[in-house]
Amino acid sequence: MFSVVELATGDLAGEALLWGIDTHNRCAHLGISMRPGLRGRGLGREVVGLLCRYGFTVRGLARLQVETLAGNAAMIGAATAAGFVREGVLRRSAWVYGRFEDEVVLGLLADEWADTV
Repeated sequence: MFSVVELATGDLAGEALLWGIDTHNRCAHLGISMRPGLRGRGLGREVVGLLCRYGFTVRGLARLQVETLAGNAAMIGAATAAGFVREGVLRRSAWVYGRFEDEVVLGLLADEWADTV
């Protein structure tokens, strides 16, 4: 897990991690959580890009995956800006505030990411 700090202010903006790392299949899940007051500043896009660099170049992974609520436009935008491709929808798979919500699955392969760098 990594801390996300806004360099201009030194404020803790959130956290970021690769989780569920599978060394045999060389894949992991990517997640970020940003403090509400520091959202909308482009930090999420930068963090997703840095996690991709870490996962692919340092950890030698072949695939990264994001699962997020279908209505989370900020995360979907940050992931697609980094090159992630929408792969599917997990219908009514997340229990949120008393009801089920859809989740979107996005994936990025190492060779696809290398083409964008």
